[in-house]
Amino acid sequence: MNNLLDIHEIKKNYITDKEEIEAIKSISFSVKKGEIITLVGSSGCGKSSLLSIIAGIDHATNGSFQFHKENPIIGYMLQNDALFPWLTIYQNALLGLKIQKKNTKENQEYVKKLFKTYNLEEFMNKYPKELSGGMKQRVALIRTLAIKPDILLLDEPFSALDYQSRLAVSDDVFKIIKREKITTIMVSHDIAEAISMSDRIVVLSKRPCYVKKIYDIYLTNKQNPIENRKAKEFADYYNKIWKDLDIFV
Repeated sequence: MNNLLDIHEIKKNYITDKEEIEAIKSISFSVKKGEIITLVGSSGCGKSSLLSIIAGIDHATNGSFQFHKENPIIGYMLQNDALFPWLTIYQNALLGLKIQKKNTKENQEYVKKLFKTYNLEEFMNKYPKELSGGMKQRVALIRTLAIKPDILLLDEPFSALDYQSRLAVSDDVFKIIKREKITTIMVSHDIAEAISMSDRIVVLSKRPCYVKKIYDIYLTNKQNPIENRKAKEFADYYNKIWKDLDIFV
């Protein structure tokens, strides 16, 4: 499997009126095409800052990253679904295409196909207030997929959901990502979620963060996130990653 992205010694400092704060000490790793990588680490360690740098929303103080594709399309999905309440679900899903001036009939049909594939076709003309939290997150993902991204950045995409909805939606999102074969970097505070969804997990230290360890996740009879939690290797990965995190420091 070829690398889509190489991240080399990314560093990030923030300047305030009083001081310079070191957020990221040094982060390096590669992302292979088609894989799901999850970043885990203590709260405020710099996980979201790294996503913002990759997305081009922020810039690194030092270091570099290289995409092995010319002009890659980056999809960025935040914690909040960010759906506009005055637009229908279908209209919300077209927003990215409109912004990029790619709202063609062909792409509109692709979006409709996504709604049908992921059992939301009957809700296309509904408004966000008429949908559950889990359904709104799936719509937000469809909106992100509509631009046909080469890489998908997910920043705590399920954190606003209750536990049961979180399990169900993570399962749906995993299936969608794998079916569409989209390379993904996800941020999560949930170790179980990370193990169940990921091909690899990058454990970051407390701030200023650096890469403490990278785990390749091998699960017997690997399937979907819900079933993956039953794998015999699951508890071992969980215990090792928990010990790596600087939760009590």
